[in-house]
Amino acid sequence: MVKKYTITGVIILVAIIAGVILLLRGCLAGYDERSAISPALFFEKGGKGIVFSIVKYGKATSYKSNGGSTYKSLSTNYFIQANDAETGELIDNKKIKHNSDVKFHPVTSMGSGNGKAWVFIGELLAYDPFTLEKFADKEIIELKNPQLKGKMPDEKTYYVYNNATDEILITATDGVKYSLSTGSLVATAINEADIAKSPLEAKIKELKKNEAGLEDKYKAYYERFRAFNKLYSEKKISYAAYIDSGRNFNRQQDSISTMKRNFNNEIRDLENLKDADKNRQRQVEDMTRGSKSYSAICTAVDTFNGKWYGLLSNADLEKPEGRFRYRAVYTETARNKMYTAPVRIKDSTIKTVELLIGEPQQLNDAVYLQGGFLLNKANALPVHTKNDDGFIICYREKVGNEGNIMLARVDLAGNTKWTFNTKLKDLTDWIYTGRRLIILGNDNKEISSGEANLLLSIDMQNGKAVMHDYFKNAMRKE
Repeated sequence: MVKKYTITGVIILVAIIAGVILLLRGCLAGYDERSAISPALFFEKGGKGIVFSIVKYGKATSYKSNGGSTYKSLSTNYFIQANDAETGELIDNKKIKHNSDVKFHPVTSMGSGNGKAWVFIGELLAYDPFTLEKFADKEIIELKNPQLKGKMPDEKTYYVYNNATDEILITATDGVKYSLSTGSLVATAINEADIAKSPLEAKIKELKKNEAGLEDKYKAYYERFRAFNKLYSEKKISYAAYIDSGRNFNRQQDSISTMKRNFNNEIRDLENLKDADKNRQRQVEDMTRGSKSYSAICTAVDTFNGKWYGLLSNADLEKPEGRFRYRAVYTETARNKMYTAPVRIKDSTIKTVELLIGEPQQLNDAVYLQGGFLLNKANALPVHTKNDDGFIICYREKVGNEGNIMLARVDLAGNTKWTFNTKLKDLTDWIYTGRRLIILGNDNKEISSGEANLLLSIDMQNGKAVMHDYFKNAMRKE
């Protein structure tokens, strides 16, 4: 009998302890934090779109309130997560590492090479975005490439994702550089001089080599001319032969001068193109890092189908720009309207096209407060909508940094197809897929800058949106 009561007592005690733990966890759960780390990645297969993100989950272990402020301790884990791009619904998530297992930061998504999500969470990792199955990690890559055994660094700075080639440049611990294929996982040692050589840089190098070869030709022609001079002074050739040699040298000299001038002009044009390309790539890279200021996500002007389009205020019209250049939208109180103008090429003989703008003509009376054309994060150029040519205009609901960002889809005649209030002061991240505009944003004060608690997916046809709240791990209604 005593034994029976003892067992019953133990069961009751365990139940009480379990109840206290559950109650405590229930109280602490209200202080948990969950957010997505930008940038997100988009994938599409068989007509199904996926938004892949890294989710930071801080599980509260204790908290204390004092003087209106709450202090809490968190145990942080990193997950990967897949959401349906059409519905916003959570498809699946998977725990990857605890914060204690991550020696170096940042934790971030890197790229989407060969249909895999490449991330850095304490090490280089890759996952199938549709199944969340692991495709690559340090061990798998080293097994595939014995030359990297024990030489893969722990810090993100030694891994650079090349968006142009979908390869990853790895600087091993011994300083040797490798190019890792995101498809085969084969790492190839590369020379320092071959790193990140664009087609433009290769062409410039070839032209400079050919230009240097002209100098050797000139020297050979000149030495031959001097030899004829010497032969004539020694009366070994006729005066006619001497004159003929001089004329021949002059022709060769003129030909080389023309070729050098052509090489110089082409090199100059290609250098300008290279600088513009590098500037564009730098802008693309900047757009993948953290939260963006409003002026960094849009531009005041663009060209489309051979015409110039601009969002201008009355002040802009008083000092019109005759030459086309992209420029940010800074003035918070600017009441911009949409204009169009003809454009023409200033000089068609050079590769770096310079466009001259004609007289702007106002399209309609629609006003966009601090309005600008939304940039496509993939190329740092304005979004050009499909099916019905046009733009996505972003503007403020009211003046000041507290004004929500508004979006409007407009066609080339300035007609508005739909408008949408994001109810966000800034965009943490955004992806234009053609059919949808996917936005990550932060409207929760518990979340750090550069992280997001909200996923918006906007249908480009009708402007209707679905919302997933990362913080609550649930869908949100408007």
